[in-house]
Amino acid sequence: MRQLLHIVLALIAIMTITSACKDDNTSVISHPTDPELVPTMSTADVQTVISDSGHTRYRIQAPLWNMFEEAKAPHWTFPRGVTAEELDNSYRTITTLKCDSAYFDEVKQLWHLNGNVRITNANGDVILTNELYWDQGKHSLYSDSFIHIEKQGRVIEGYGYESNERFTTYELRQVEAIFPVDESRMPHPGSGNAPRSIN
Repeated sequence: MRQLLHIVLALIAIMTITSACKDDNTSVISHPTDPELVPTMSTADVQTVISDSGHTRYRIQAPLWNMFEEAKAPHWTFPRGVTAEELDNSYRTITTLKCDSAYFDEVKQLWHLNGNVRITNANGDVILTNELYWDQGKHSLYSDSFIHIEKQGRVIEGYGYESNERFTTYELRQVEAIFPVDESRMPHPGSGNAPRSIN
């Protein structure tokens, strides 16, 4: 009889504790973070598209994408590099752009590309540099850094570059050298030679 009484008392105690827990309000303690340093969201192995005027215009791929939506100047960072492709209305690639790291200002719609920047257009023209800006609003590319251009069988090198997104028209303000491409020294597919880069 005494054992049964202990069991009943134990059940009453459990029910009382459970009832008390239900009546308590849950408190959430927020941990303050610096929105300039801590991303709102980080995504790995990104593959996404960006639309412009209702049309899919760009395809983006990146190993890591950090979004700083709460920063004073909302922006994205791609610390491990990014590949961007401009697409035509049939979703075919017009221009390909690759770099080691990138910063995108959401308000200004401005990309800042850094490290082994390489652009290739539909004609096979190639531009190599270490720093490049891509203004999506003005549909232009520009840089004050050293630029190496391979176009129509010749190489052009210099400083102060500006072109349209498709790299079909461009201006090089300070030309340092123009010389024909020596195709015998260019890496061939399967040769194992890495593409040239600007240091």
